[in-house]
Amino acid sequence: MKRAALLHCCILVLMLATLFTTPAEPQVKTLSNGMTVFLNPIPEETRIAAALSYRAGADSQTPQTAGLFRMLEALMFNGLASQPGMPEPAATLDALEPMKIGGGTGIDRFSFSVMADSQRLQQMLDTLFFLFSEKRIRTLAEEPGSIESARDISTSIVLESLGNSRTILEAAFAKKLYSKAPFRIDVNGAYYNLEKADSKALTSLAAAWLVPANACMAISGAIDPEKVMGLLEQRFGSLSKGKDPWPASLTVFPKPGVTRPLFLVLGDAGISKGTIQIEMRYRGPDPKDTVMFTAARLLSELTNQPRSAFQTAVSKNMPKGVTIEDMQITLVPSRNASWISIKGLLQLADMKKAPDTVFAFKEAVRGTELYKIKANPGYFSAKEYQAARDALREAHMARLGDPFEAVQYASDLWSWGILSYVFSEPDAIARSGPKEISLMVDSYIQKNLEVVAVSLNDEELAAMQKSFTSYGFEPISAQNAFWWR
Repeated sequence: MKRAALLHCCILVLMLATLFTTPAEPQVKTLSNGMTVFLNPIPEETRIAAALSYRAGADSQTPQTAGLFRMLEALMFNGLASQPGMPEPAATLDALEPMKIGGGTGIDRFSFSVMADSQRLQQMLDTLFFLFSEKRIRTLAEEPGSIESARDISTSIVLESLGNSRTILEAAFAKKLYSKAPFRIDVNGAYYNLEKADSKALTSLAAAWLVPANACMAISGAIDPEKVMGLLEQRFGSLSKGKDPWPASLTVFPKPGVTRPLFLVLGDAGISKGTIQIEMRYRGPDPKDTVMFTAARLLSELTNQPRSAFQTAVSKNMPKGVTIEDMQITLVPSRNASWISIKGLLQLADMKKAPDTVFAFKEAVRGTELYKIKANPGYFSAKEYQAARDALREAHMARLGDPFEAVQYASDLWSWGILSYVFSEPDAIARSGPKEISLMVDSYIQKNLEVVAVSLNDEELAAMQKSFTSYGFEPISAQNAFWWR
């Protein structure tokens, strides 16, 4: 009887252990040639995702090379990496039966990511090795018409940006806030660089930057880490390490990014009449300052709740006849050029008051409420802090629980130089509170200077141009927004 009871208990323990298996921890390893590897096993998952990333992209550009990574992307993928062209490499990728793909040229990386069934692991690694191999890139560059096609694709993206209000505004912000080197924010680059680029320029770019010493492979999902490391060593471990392509020193983007507050105005046919969109940008904390980076993200979570004290107070401080439809504070991180964006979409009963409304919004947000957040540790309640921390921790766990999101997350952190944050983020969130937020707001907003842009319907702007000019707003268009024009 006792033996039967003991056996029953053992079976029960085993069943409970199966039900409550502790998730496998992520791992960071290094191949023999220096390539960083991030592995994230997810028990019970049936999918795998992989992302191959290089520290490159816009941040590595000079005025003479701006746009060449986008052109290299067009050469390698016969279009954008997120939309590979036919017949190749689309056919090669279709053989994986991918569930998701992504990547391309970014501010601080050049990458490609894909998710498929776990049975495709070896095929996926073979495909990534093939796509980024030096031999393939050289072969593509030598094919008749390939350089011209890549040039046409990348040039068309630049030309399309000249007619897009969003990209015009982004270019204007970069030109003002990062005036020392705006080309290091410009992913698309200058069309005249694309016109001059040849096969030698692109193959030299790839040979210098797409090397294991400057690379990270992130793999997540239904994986056996030991097996994956063996497969990676077989394929990628044989590649020459290569030299670190980064220069010894880069131009540092200062804080403040401007010497005085700047005000811009842009006409946008996509904005409804009677509406204005206001955005204030500040040079923000880069991720390597993990304390300020975490505090900025916590601030976003606290302030962006629709019924938060911050949202309610700013709305009450708006002039009569002004309604805030949406308002967000966001940190947009990159390795060396992060910014804080404070954006509001406002409805106005009287558009003649638009210039005054911009200044009222700025004063309510920066001069009043953010100052109160800096000065008053009790601005947000302990309950609100706990809810915000819980939301950030849940987002962290959700990213690691999804194969594709996990490799994107790892690629982000590695590109920013803080891959170890994948392990320390929950503790960093727990330690962040009123003191850290006060320091972040004081340093990056109260003691900082902003670029303020207002967008409104182009017809309404035409009728109000003189009024905005009299208030000191600089008109922005495709003619003056881009650093290379």
